[in-house]
Amino acid sequence: MNNKTNAIIYQLALRTFTPEGTLRAAATLLPHIASLGVDILYVCPFFAEEEDADRITWSERQKKSETNNPKNPYKIADYFNVDPEFGTNEDLKIFVRKAHENSLLVMFDLVYLHCGRSAVFIKEHPDFVIRNEDGTVWIADRWPFARLNYQNAELRKYLLQNMQTLLDEFECDGFRCDVGDSVPLDFWRDSFAKLKERHADLVTLNEGINPEYIQEVFDMGYKYDWNRLMIDIFANDTPAYELKNTYEKEKMQYGENIVKLIRTIDTHDVASDAGLNRNEIIMTSKGAEAALVITNTYDGVSFLWNGYELCDDAENNMFSNRFYGKRSAMNWSKAFTEDGIRRAGFIKEIHRLHHACDAIVNGRIHWVGNSSPKEVVSYVKASDKQQLLIVVNTKNACVNATVNADISNAKTIMQSGLADDSLLNKTLSFKPYGYLIAELG
Repeated sequence: MNNKTNAIIYQLALRTFTPEGTLRAAATLLPHIASLGVDILYVCPFFAEEEDADRITWSERQKKSETNNPKNPYKIADYFNVDPEFGTNEDLKIFVRKAHENSLLVMFDLVYLHCGRSAVFIKEHPDFVIRNEDGTVWIADRWPFARLNYQNAELRKYLLQNMQTLLDEFECDGFRCDVGDSVPLDFWRDSFAKLKERHADLVTLNEGINPEYIQEVFDMGYKYDWNRLMIDIFANDTPAYELKNTYEKEKMQYGENIVKLIRTIDTHDVASDAGLNRNEIIMTSKGAEAALVITNTYDGVSFLWNGYELCDDAENNMFSNRFYGKRSAMNWSKAFTEDGIRRAGFIKEIHRLHHACDAIVNGRIHWVGNSSPKEVVSYVKASDKQQLLIVVNTKNACVNATVNADISNAKTIMQSGLADDSLLNKTLSFKPYGYLIAELG
């Protein structure tokens, strides 16, 4: 991994990754994850969750899941101990150790905006959470949990101690910070500066879009609107040229920090909301692959939700577990289907290219026009040493496109659904969701 923004991140949710839903079960599959050519393993929250049966404290997504599960992975009761559903603290240490043995860095998910109303530290430290004038715990509208009180200096010390423990005792490599934009910037700045005194290579990912946070503190950040735009382009009627329009807006907003933005077509939130309408279904499996060509060659950080390596189309509900309601784990049987076998090879090859091609590692996007802008995305990823042409048919229909680039000496590196004589004729003839990655002479 040359740098953090050239990393490939794999997001793993214990409840959906294996039928058992535990750290021990997930640990047995770490060689599988490593074989995909990813660099960083980001694990969704696994620390002790509050079990408040009062539905007033349940999020809307939690209620809509219809699992009748009072536990929410983003409503923490204890920041220092693993929830028994997932295993033990020792299981977590073994999991991280095995990940490192497989050359994977590990990011834990910090949920520091809110916590459960009965979190273990509240009785001893009642001012660690925001309260109403009558002394009751203040509950926000969007996420009806207790909100941490960052006006309290002792709370900040407590959370810093938590991060230090996760790094020192559990040996994680960094943190993904839930709704990080809503936590004071100076908390992250001061805390990370202290942590880097002992952990200089700390990896940090913000769930947020504030340019100041990405500029000053975080290695990476992500915007759900880019994720949703990709789904709209590949599964709905949104024109392909909207991707370029969005890029130009991002460039104005983030400048060179655009390379810190996560590029993905799915996350735990998106998958939980999708139910059975997963991207593998609404895009088709070929469409998902075409979209992944973009996430792996774009300006930004490539990111993969668990299951895409096997064309998983099962419901991935973050609120299902072994003890309450229905189970909704990945459909591992898809790995043995024709689509699943093809996908595994595709993922390994696109990740290999992601790391091996100088244009992807060090280059930047230069947009090039084409004759079918509603259907086709086309750009050159160029560095001082290499120029790659990326052309993707974003629609489930055949399309011809003439690209405004000299392809006379182009060398095909990776393609699917492209007529054999396309490069000779200078008009690219694509089957549904076809794509081309070619090195320009």
